[in-house]
Amino acid sequence: MGTLLFKVNYGYKPTILLILRQAIKTSKTAEERVEILINLYKNIYKTAKLVQECIRKYYNFKKSKGLDLKEGDKVWLLYKNFKLR
Repeated sequence: MGTLLFKVNYGYKPTILLILRQAIKTSKTAEERVEILINLYKNIYKTAKLVQECIRKYYNFKKSKGLDLKEGDKVWLLYKNFKLR
């Protein structure tokens, strides 16, 4: 515990050598990047949900319940579906 994620990912501690003016500029740039990433993740999430819904509709369409057969209904059987012993 208490380990920086940066160190875990890259194996070394980051060194920060910025003066105040650079730090303000960098923080604004970082905020913009964070906003862009958040919007990107939201769009990816929406797209994934849309794809998931399309796949669900296609699967449900292909996977029908079958025929409504009742006891006593006459049906045709195909010979190829039987195995002879």
